[in-house]
Amino acid sequence: MKNRLFLLLTPGPAVVFMVAAFLLAGPFFARAAELPSAIPVVVAESESFELVGRLDAEGFSFFVDRAASNAPVLNATLEVEQGGRKATARFRSERGDYLIDDAAWLQPLRQPGEYALAFTLVLGDEADLLAADFDVSGVSTAATALPFSSAWAAGISGLTLLLLLGGAWWRRRAAGKAVAA
Repeated sequence: MKNRLFLLLTPGPAVVFMVAAFLLAGPFFARAAELPSAIPVVVAESESFELVGRLDAEGFSFFVDRAASNAPVLNATLEVEQGGRKATARFRSERGDYLIDDAAWLQPLRQPGEYALAFTLVLGDEADLLAADFDVSGVSTAATALPFSSAWAAGISGLTLLLLLGGAWWRRRAAGKAVAA
């Protein structure tokens, strides 16, 4: 009677697999919640040029192309102004982009908020002004909502998986003995 009751209370292999997958995914989602919020991006367009920039740990990098053909604009002079302060982006030929890595100029842009940016692009005898609003979102609070670290989640998930697999093994073993008897 005990074996039959145990067989009724022990989950089947499909249930064990689904629960194990769910528990093993826990640390993945906990780790994803600890990642910083999305990288801030700015897009500016004019009749002649398009500019896309992103602010990351390295600095503020920009890709510039022609609006009509999408051909990259290389070796131009790109100046960015924000809040009355200007910075000149240096062209990086190995990447085909422009970079501002001046920490003092970038520091205000790393704070949450919306910033008006003005771009001056000079390419040979061509010059253009572009403008865009740059929105920097706040830091994700999802990581602070977790009651424990991902290491704890991994440990608990692993222990639970071992218990479920042990129960499944025990169920098969008990079912084999019941058939043999």
